[in-house]
Amino acid sequence: MRKHIIAGLIAAATPLAACGNSAQYVVRGTEKSIGIDGTITIQPQSEDVNVVSVELVNLPPPDRHEKSKKAFVVWLTPTDGAPIRAGRLAYDSDARMGRLMATTPNDQVFVQVTAEVDSMVVKPSDFVVISKHVVLKRPGVAADI
Repeated sequence: MRKHIIAGLIAAATPLAACGNSAQYVVRGTEKSIGIDGTITIQPQSEDVNVVSVELVNLPPPDRHEKSKKAFVVWLTPTDGAPIRAGRLAYDSDARMGRLMATTPNDQVFVQVTAEVDSMVVKPSDFVVISKHVVLKRPGVAADI
């Protein structure tokens, strides 16, 4: 079942990867949340704006991780900056799935999803459920990783 869900996520995101300079990454849960699978896609919206999409499956409710946790929050950290709250992950408890789309001017970001006591926190907790460095490679532009 899990392989079918992962294959479905990858198949659904494949058309995005074919558009322009999109980059797609498969992610797995951290040791704090083993079993989570998903994808992170970064694609250009314009010359100076990119869309980052996070889609996770097999995602237990936040309070199952820790009783005080009430929400999942997505963070985007540019290579030269502090974490920026991209928003609350839209969570479907019946399907155990979470999604978020956000924009960033950066072609490279470190993406994290954390379980939080409140979706309006100003900095990420140490309860990281997934993390991945993503890079959008534009023609003629070198990317530093």
